[in-house]
Amino acid sequence: MRVFLPFAVGYYLSYLFRTINALIAAPLTSELGLDAGDLGLLTSVYFLTFAVAQIPVGILLDRYGPRLIQSVLLVAAAVGAALFATSDNLLMLLLGRALLGLGVAASLTAGLKALVLWFPKDRLPFLNGLMVMLGALGAVTTTSPAQWLLAWVGWRTLFALLAVFTAGCSAMIYLDDLSR
Repeated sequence: MRVFLPFAVGYYLSYLFRTINALIAAPLTSELGLDAGDLGLLTSVYFLTFAVAQIPVGILLDRYGPRLIQSVLLVAAAVGAALFATSDNLLMLLLGRALLGLGVAASLTAGLKALVLWFPKDRLPFLNGLMVMLGALGAVTTTSPAQWLLAWVGWRTLFALLAVFTAGCSAMIYLDDLSR
């Protein structure tokens, strides 16, 4: 579990950040005056940076391993979430979302690579399925649980908390000697 859980949490965060724009659309439009086109751009920049990073991420994972690459990229995601939390204009929001997309680009592949390196082949199908299932909980979290938290603390504090949580996940992966 010491190898599996931190990588699964990283993939969970990837899914959460992927779907959270739908939840925060109303507060962003009312507070910052964004329109539907701006919201679409915020969502698109996440997916664009995520997609562009896929081939370089694969090469880096093969060269340096999942521990280093995932932990460094999650730091970028944490910075992106913190920047998003403190942004007061569209350009800064876009930069935050771009860093988020880049920062979680390796989440699934790094996790699967870590599983291949640390678990016997006969356990991989189960662990792969479990990782994908736990990751999908990130999308589930952006429904009622995140909506409740959003109503309680607001979108800025929500993203600040996600930045701290993401940085913690990065530290868990980096400091774990087993996932080298």
